[in-house]
Amino acid sequence: MIYLLSALIVLVKERGEFISTICALKEELTLLKQENEKVQQQYKELQRMYFGSKGERYTDTKQPEPVSSEVIPVPIPPEQQDDTIEIAAYKRKCGGRNSLKNLPKREVIIPVSPEERKCSCGKEKQFIGWEINEFINYEPAVYEIIVEKREKVACSCGCCNCSITVAPKPEHILPKSKVSESFLANIIISKMLDRQPLYHLEKNLRERYGIHIPRNTMARWVIDSSHKLQPLVNFFQEEILSYPIAAMDATMLQVLKEEGRKAQTKSYVYCIRGGPPDRRSTVYEYNAVLHKIFLGSWFDGYKGKIHCDADNFFDALGKTLGIQLSYCNAHARRKFEPIVKEAQEAGGSDGAADYAMRVYQKLYLIERYAKIKKMDPEQRRILRQEKSKPLMLEFGKWLEAVCKTVLPKSPLGSAVNYCLNHWAGLTRFLYDGYLEIDNNLTEQAIKPFVIARKNFLFACSVDGARALGIHFSLIRTALLHSLDPYEYYVALFEAIPYCKTAEDYERLLPWNIKLEKVRIAA
Repeated sequence: MIYLLSALIVLVKERGEFISTICALKEELTLLKQENEKVQQQYKELQRMYFGSKGERYTDTKQPEPVSSEVIPVPIPPEQQDDTIEIAAYKRKCGGRNSLKNLPKREVIIPVSPEERKCSCGKEKQFIGWEINEFINYEPAVYEIIVEKREKVACSCGCCNCSITVAPKPEHILPKSKVSESFLANIIISKMLDRQPLYHLEKNLRERYGIHIPRNTMARWVIDSSHKLQPLVNFFQEEILSYPIAAMDATMLQVLKEEGRKAQTKSYVYCIRGGPPDRRSTVYEYNAVLHKIFLGSWFDGYKGKIHCDADNFFDALGKTLGIQLSYCNAHARRKFEPIVKEAQEAGGSDGAADYAMRVYQKLYLIERYAKIKKMDPEQRRILRQEKSKPLMLEFGKWLEAVCKTVLPKSPLGSAVNYCLNHWAGLTRFLYDGYLEIDNNLTEQAIKPFVIARKNFLFACSVDGARALGIHFSLIRTALLHSLDPYEYYVALFEAIPYCKTAEDYERLLPWNIKLEKVRIAA
């Protein structure tokens, strides 16, 4: 009997251990399934990245008619209201004959030959008008040597008290360089705006024009000139901090020679936008380490709302008194988009992710409608409260329900948890008409830097990285205010050597300057 009891105890113990092992294996299997689903999703995304379409357009397979054909009533003053207005698809602005109106024109007269001026009746034909055709012409760049001669005068009497007087030498932004302000501006604009690496410029100048300027010399000019432009970028920062709505994003930059860091280490360039509508500014600034401290210092004393994504660099700012973060809904949408694309390519559909994409499709339709109607911030806030807020409230309830039924680390679970974890920031645009639904405008502002980086690849030094930020800040802000960057740089380089006070620099800001060759008085 004792033997049987002992055997039973052993069996029960082994059964308990066996059940525990099974539970552990089931838990491990669940984790492996989540990891496998995540890896499969990453594999599909990589396939799409290299071989598929890069577009993020969503087509609802259950709704043949595009959502853009929906009709939304207009919440604007009665005198401006229509009964209903159909929202047309967005049309990209394009050029045409009107885009050529600023080009200079040169007339070429082609006369009728003397033989053809006589009519068959024997009389001379009279002029009755012109047959006009217009062509776009190209004149190659002209490089020349400017011989600067300063007049010297002296008294003709030869008395010993007379001195020789020489005309004053014009100030130059880089006094020791042997290039003009326009040549220097061309180098900077070619590298930053036209995305020409310096070794390309060096080769073109040497082979086409016989001008040999080593690339390291040009790089030194780019850096040295940026130091003289720093006060203008400081004014941009002041404008951004003075306005209660700002935006920021970051991209990587490799710096080869940085103390205490390997050449392969990636650093960041931040793009920060803001300022009043008539003094909009964009600042690009390099930072290598301690990003939270860097951003906290940059926005020291700032009170307002900042568009950004949910990167942990930016999260620390949201804990600062007086700062609220408005997260990017385009980032949240992108979490669901690949899930739907993968399901559609497999011949099915993921109903959960499809629902999220339909919600965002309607939200962006409302935003497009506000843009088409040119609504002011208050009108846009009212529209969002009436149309967007109910959608977001239903979406929030759906997220909470789905969260309980999906694996947390699966692609859908990650997308749902991302939205729930950042819900306050994702819905902040509903209550402020000055805010955008996403941070796409900042992504568009940082894109020119990213494209240029694909050509110049890296910065050699920290000074070079900072110079990139300064020049990009001035060029992109000039474009915001409809200035030609080249003409603006020539004007800056001619005027800055004569700047003595803050007021002198203020006159050179893009919203103050008039592009004419007038130097500030010494």
